[in-house]
Amino acid sequence: MNKFIAAAAAALAMTIIVSSYSDGVQADLRDNIVRLHIIADSDSGADQSVKLKVRDAVLEEMREMPDISAEKVTENLDKIEETANRVLRENGFDYAARAMYGKFPFPEKTYKSMTLPAGDYYGVRIVLGSGKGHNWWCVMYPPLCMSEDGDMTLSEEGAKMLRETLNADTYDIITQKNNEVTVKFKIVEMAQEIKQKITSKQGH
Repeated sequence: MNKFIAAAAAALAMTIIVSSYSDGVQADLRDNIVRLHIIADSDSGADQSVKLKVRDAVLEEMREMPDISAEKVTENLDKIEETANRVLRENGFDYAARAMYGKFPFPEKTYKSMTLPAGDYYGVRIVLGSGKGHNWWCVMYPPLCMSEDGDMTLSEEGAKMLRETLNADTYDIITQKNNEVTVKFKIVEMAQEIKQKITSKQGH
């Protein structure tokens, strides 16, 4: 019985340590990265195409903003929505875009230069029309740039911002690929996925 209690106590302690570590990494990412989520009106070719045009226009606008920061992204939410609606009008669409800022669940996402674990992140969500089509994920801050093959990669400026704002361990987790870092990444992601499932069940 004593061995069982000791084993249970050790398991509980390990769970608390893992959860605390995961929460720390996730909070570091959540507080220093602003995600972008665009949801198309439908899966038609035209609706999916204009979704990407909205993406390009919004990202270009944010890149042109001097001294971009997470605060400026949120302060310009109305402007982001206006840009999305302008693109829709220019391309002959009669539905509108809605932009909102909040904390949303995001899946794991891999870019050329980094992988962000699944978890809750602050971000801008742009819903086009009914929002029933496939979505597109990206990072608004720090800025990612578009590569020639259409993939998103972290710019030198963005990498510098991350190194200066994130804890060194967090930065390594999302940018490095050695065995130790991979294990840490999985610990963070598994803990956050479990929390998301628990939260989802409680919400129902």
